[in-house]
Amino acid sequence: MATVFKMDVNRRDSKIKARKFRNEKLIPAEIYGPALKENKHINIPYKELESMLEKVSETTLLELNVKGENSEEKVRCFIKSVQRHKVSDQPIHVDFYVPEEGRKMHLRIPLEFEGEPLGVTQGGYLNTYVHEIPVAILPSDIVDSIKVDISELKMGEYLSVSDIKNLLPKSAEALLEDEEIVISVIEPKAVEEVTEETEETEEGELTEPEVIEEKTPQDMKEE
Repeated sequence: MATVFKMDVNRRDSKIKARKFRNEKLIPAEIYGPALKENKHINIPYKELESMLEKVSETTLLELNVKGENSEEKVRCFIKSVQRHKVSDQPIHVDFYVPEEGRKMHLRIPLEFEGEPLGVTQGGYLNTYVHEIPVAILPSDIVDSIKVDISELKMGEYLSVSDIKNLLPKSAEALLEDEEIVISVIEPKAVEEVTEETEETEEGELTEPEVIEEKTPQDMKEE
């Protein structure tokens, strides 16, 4: 089960412009989803939001204690999206999603690779192509990460999506093709060939002169 992160938040008046709250170091946010009858409008203190974003991920289950003037309500949800300022990159709006139990939701679960591949100890290079695997999964089956043992990978071998499907939670459906490579150990020769080919291409692009045909008087007359 995913880690549960708890935090207090306050209800906000949706009729008041968001700029006013931001000027007070409060970040407007929305809580919505099929499990709710109506959206919940909240504010989160900027410093608390920044601290939360450093500790949680897309797979972290959040328990928000929504405080009103005369009421409190606990809502379990996930971060759906974070809108940031184009210049400062500071968060300016957050969406939280409340899934409906029994219905799958789409998210990306981080892959945690364990062990040193045999191929790497033999001089090979480790290439990781998929760091997070997108899945459709029931909310109750969401986990923080999926551990993948790569210690047995030899030189020239790889793991594809089909090789790690058995590690996914019971209800999880991988949203990648089975043949897609997740991680591999590449031979040094293969890496050198790719590097040399890249260098040759770059040199060619830099040294190839532009051909400009000089116009003759006859050409100018024809124009």
